[in-house]
Parts: sequence; C-alpha cells; structure tokens
Amino acid sequence: MRKRVLVGILVTLLLFVVARRMSKNRPSEMEMTYGDVRLTHLTVFEQVGPGQPEIILSVAPPVKIDAVVRYRTPGEDVFETVGMSEISEGVWAARLPGKEKGSRIEYGFRISHEEISEAGTSSASFQEGNYLIKYKGEVSVTVLVLHILCMFAAFFFIVEAMLGAFMILFMREEKEFTGAQVRWVLLFTFLGGWPLGFVLNAQRFGPIWEGFPFGYDITDNKTQLIAIFWLIVAVLSWKSFACRRTGRDVAGTRVFAAAVILASVLSLALYLVPHSL
Repeated sequence: MRKRVLVGILVTLLLFVVARRMSKNRPSEMEMTYGDVRLTHLTVFEQVGPGQPEIILSVAPPVKIDAVVRYRTPGEDVFETVGMSEISEGVWAARLPGKEKGSRIEYGFRISHEEISEAGTSSASFQEGNYLIKYKGEVSVTVLVLHILCMFAAFFFIVEAMLGAFMILFMREEKEFTGAQVRWVLLFTFLGGWPLGFVLNAQRFGPIWEGFPFGYDITDNKTQLIAIFWLIVAVLSWKSFACRRTGRDVAGTRVFAAAVILASVLSLALYLVPHSL
C-alpha cells in the first residue's frame, strides 16, 4: 500500500510539472532581427486586476525608431494603435487600454527605422507579432488554494485507480480498492470543478460557467469530460461504487478494470491540455 501511494504521489507531481511546462499561461521572449537591428520583446499574456498592460520593446543597438503597438479584439478586422516612447536608452514602452475582466485583445508592432550607410539613407518598415492578452479579475487566495488541492487530489486518485486496475488485471486483486479510488476521483473532481470552479471562474472572468452548452472554455469543458468518464465507470460498477449489498454490477471485474484504465488515460491526457485560468 505504501509503495502504491508513493508511486501515485510521484506520478502526480511529475505530471503536474509537465502540465506546467506545457502551459501557455506564461510570457515568452520573442526576438526579431531586421538588418543590423535586433528587437526583443517579453510577451504580455494577462492583465490581472484593474490597470493597463505595459508593452516593452528592447532595441539593440539603441537606434531611433518609430514604433506603435497595434491591437484589436479577436475577430475584428480593424486595428487601433498606440505610440511607443523611449523610456530609457534602447527601451521602448506603451500601455494598452484597460478592459473588463474576461476581455481579450491581440497585439503586435508596426515599426519603421532609418539606416544610414555610405550609399545614403534608407528606411525600412515592418509589422510583427500577434500576441494575445487576457484580462482577468483577482481571485480569492483561499478559493484558489482549495481548487488546486481538489484538482491535485483528483489527479492523485486517478493514478491510484489506474494502479489498482492493473492489479486487478494482472494480480487478480479484488476491486474494492479501485472502486474506492473511483469514489474519491468523482468527489474531488466535483468539488474542484463545480462549487469551487464556479466561484473561481466568476472572480477571474465574470461568468460562473463557460463550458458546454453555454460556452467553449477549454478548462470548463475538459473538467466536464473528465467527470463524464468517471461517471461511466461508476455506472459500470454501481453496486460496488454505491457499496450496496444487493443487485449486481453492470460490468464484470475485468471490464471494470479496463474502463478504469481507459478513463485514467483520457483524464490524464486532458489534464495536460493547457488551462484557461
């Protein structure tokens, strides 16, 4: 039992690290080179709370440029612009407008500069970038911590259920242990995805639920799918799942174990899909 718990914790931590590294919710450094000029920009992916996102562009060598930030709401054809100013040598900045939580904008750059050479003066103009910023509200630390703990627990019990299913198939173990893990998976998925998820989503984006059929938010929809996977597993072994003394399970022991493994693999794959928070 101790080995099984230890393996579950290690696999859970490993997959959380992988999911974190795959997340799109982090800035990335973009580099653009035009002639002898190198431009670098650390992308802004979110604005949390009231305020205006600040866009920074570094120019090396620090030559004189004419730079504006182009931005628009996704789906619109027309860009608006805001001029950039040099705040220190080789560093240019602009602030985009503040918006309501749940809003999104795409931004990029339009830059022109002059090059002076022995042949004379020439000018170059180019447009670059299509980066997305999400405007988010501030969330309660308590709600966020509880949500993360619930999803971590659900993740852990998914791993434990899968280990138990393999023991059923290859070691002829009874399914009581695995059935108990299925109950914990559903409990923590429900708590983290719905009561806590509703509050978290409302604080972060405004609406309390943006999953199907009301919306297409990736986090809400993948939580919904994971719950469906495990509800199917529970139905297949309802007598064991509900700890009933009468009746019989819909599926046999080996079919139940196979269903648990399939639900585990699909759930873990969905956990690795970057979330929207």
